[in-house]
Amino acid sequence: MANLPVKAGDPTQEVVKAIARDIGKEVAAHIETTYPKAVEATTPNMLRSVYGCVYNEIMAALEVTDEGEIIARLKGREKFRRRQKKFYKAIRADHPEGDA
Repeated sequence: MANLPVKAGDPTQEVVKAIARDIGKEVAAHIETTYPKAVEATTPNMLRSVYGCVYNEIMAALEVTDEGEIIARLKGREKFRRRQKKFYKAIRADHPEGDA
């Protein structure tokens, strides 16, 4: 992992992208097979969105290689998720019909 991040066009970068794509697809497939009713209840693009989110998070995480920066990134991501969850919970409480 000491060689990451790699420069665009580097064959290693393409391998990393392939790994991130594979993991994203696996997560989407897991959701689809484990929770089929949840998938049916969502938009047709939900699994693609999950795949894209997983891929993007993996690629972003690999841009940080210093241990201190990794820890700071993880703490920042945790804080962001808490704030985002709270924000959307408040929006949904104000618009229970789903019009928000």
